[in-house]
Amino acid sequence: MGCATADGAGRCRGQAVSRLLALLALGALLHLPCAAAPREVPLAAKPGVDSVDGRAIADFPAAADAVIFVLTRKLQLPMPSFTMELYADRAEFAAALVTHMKLKPEMATATAAFAKAAVANKRVLVNEPAMAADGWPDRLVTMAHEMVHGSQLELSGHRPLGRHQWLVEGFAEWIAFQVTHELGVVDLAAARADMLARVRPVRNDGGLVALARMDSLDQWLKVRQERGFNATYPFAYLVTEFLVERHSYAKVLAYFRSYRESRDAVVNFRAAFGEDLADFQKALDAHLAVLLR
Repeated sequence: MGCATADGAGRCRGQAVSRLLALLALGALLHLPCAAAPREVPLAAKPGVDSVDGRAIADFPAAADAVIFVLTRKLQLPMPSFTMELYADRAEFAAALVTHMKLKPEMATATAAFAKAAVANKRVLVNEPAMAADGWPDRLVTMAHEMVHGSQLELSGHRPLGRHQWLVEGFAEWIAFQVTHELGVVDLAAARADMLARVRPVRNDGGLVALARMDSLDQWLKVRQERGFNATYPFAYLVTEFLVERHSYAKVLAYFRSYRESRDAVVNFRAAFGEDLADFQKALDAHLAVLLR
């Protein structure tokens, strides 16, 4: 799971956490005598690289270089000059969430119990203990998702992206799987089939959440907490997939760029896609009725 911020708030991707784990992590944070400095990996595109084999990746610097190569060379996304910080201790990661994301200590500790990475203050923060159980394909998905948040901020001129969280998160998730497929470590068709299998039960058990109810960060996190992971990230992937098919990849990039000129998310959505959210929702509902049957 990861978190990203444009304006001090966090976004989270990952598994649920129990109260017990949160309390134990909080105790560790409160009694931590001195946080060790994280290992740092500069994030920047390297000139002269023509291809990358993701199957050979065995460390974070190589993983970062591979993701950046695909983002910048294959998907034409900008990569700002961020730094990746690798935290070897969960409590140190929680402390970084307080420092860089301005989370309250209790929220930071609860988040660190399940979050694998975060983006804040021109840093990609990596929770190494949470990543430890994952193989490199899953780590690459998480890293790519968070680094895309950096690309989104660069596109927007580092203006806050506080609205349409279903698109902010869905686009990051959609791109993350394009990246890992391009690197040869994820079968995109199989990953998409898994997402469909995850979202179908959500639709059958209470219905899919309307996009307007996943607009603000607080709304997104509330749905994540109440309905679970499958009701948010896999669902947002499928929504973004449809948005790209309906309007084009270029228009999604134009939507994020529009924040350089306007902070009005409603106006920006209409300008980029030529329709209001309500119209897109109707088209999405019809599309999902067929896709998820």
